Amino acid sequence: MIQNTPAPSAPRLIALDWGTSSQRAWLLGDGGRILDVRRPDFGLLGTTGDDPASRTRAYEAAFDEACGDWIVATPDLPAIACGMVGSAQGWREAGYLTTPTDLAIGADDLTTVPHPRGVLHLVPGLRVAPAADGTVAGDVMRGEETQIIGALGMLPRTDRPLTIVLPGTHTKWARVENRKIVSFATSMSGELYGLVIRHGILGRTATTAVRDDAAFERGLATGTSTPSRGLPAELFGARALVLDGLLDPGSLPDYVSGVIIADEIRHLLPQYTDENRILLCGNADLCRRYAAGLRVHGVAADIVAEEAAAQGLWRVALDAGLVDPAPSTNPEKESL
Repeated sequence: MIQNTPAPSAPRLIALDWGTSSQRAWLLGDGGRILDVRRPDFGLLGTTGDDPASRTRAYEAAFDEACGDWIVATPDLPAIACGMVGSAQGWREAGYLTTPTDLAIGADDLTTVPHPRGVLHLVPGLRVAPAADGTVAGDVMRGEETQIIGALGMLPRTDRPLTIVLPGTHTKWARVENRKIVSFATSMSGELYGLVIRHGILGRTATTAVRDDAAFERGLATGTSTPSRGLPAELFGARALVLDGLLDPGSLPDYVSGVIIADEIRHLLPQYTDENRILLCGNADLCRRYAAGLRVHGVAADIVAEEAAAQGLWRVALDAGLVDPAPSTNPEKESL
């Protein structure tokens, strides 16, 4: 059987998804194909200095450690980044585009950051403006807009409304219509889970976590029950279950995960779906959990790869003119 292997591609772009607690760096070739990937532990929290000068040096060092050898090998390689690296506490503030907004981000929308090895281009975040009377808060995202761009590029083009859920520390629910992000909402479910498990009484109740899908499903059912006792009461119920011998201490984290995700879906699903399709994008295990939570409500969701951010950064770089859409010359042929 003959298999078609993609022709070798020269590196075309350095792409980074640089968030609060982590960083992913990709070396991309023709069409945004991933040639190399790195996951250094250099999130915003690890690179923030006490003053602007020290913060800049910290970011330069982190960028150089992650991508310096790629730039040495290909000195003129363009570089682009999304995420909290463009926040007020990041390397340079990249600003926000206000929804509803088109998904084509141009060169004028990017913020440039000179550094010793060249220039890094930062993708702006998105914001939802608060209500004029101040009764409803606005919202912001950084990095997820690029994941959305990449996720949409993986799907057949359609003008049908779509809800994209991006699970994470701050989970985003975004409505997309006619290739525009119309609105979105943020849930701090992932951060809340980390706080109650690591720093609260539930952390003292639990023992070393073991994966327990049955406990997770049980938490989902509890968090979906009607009438609801409310999230604070249901969370404390996890401790009571352990003390009564009805829940293994090692299963408490999965149970709590189910309770929190169920509560989030209970409140946001009615606002973000009618006849809309739901797409999950992000970490595979988190997407699996959210898909299970949606099934409780009779909603089936599709899942796209976590590497959507890399494809989104490639698309933004194309739209901004940082890379040429034409394929590179085959490096093997150049050497003949």
